[in-house]
Amino acid sequence: MAKKLDSVVVLLVILILGALIGSVIGEVLGTLAPGGYVEAIFAKGINPGLTPPAVLDLKVLTLTLGVTMKINLASLIGVVLALLIYRKL
Repeated sequence: MAKKLDSVVVLLVILILGALIGSVIGEVLGTLAPGGYVEAIFAKGINPGLTPPAVLDLKVLTLTLGVTMKINLASLIGVVLALLIYRKL
């Protein structure tokens, strides 16, 4: 059971790192080619999430809950490459 949980944690870490690295590469490519097709394809994306964040005010305690993701082609390529690397492990 612990072995399976460890592999799930490793998979999640690898996927998150792949998405982060892909997003950074997409932003860099968008900065190097502003206003062109490269920026439109790699740097622009969708932002699903809670906008504005949900607020629960209990007068003694206030909780603010929000999640936002930026998904673009470069981050998806990063996730696919991360999956391929995970399968090789």
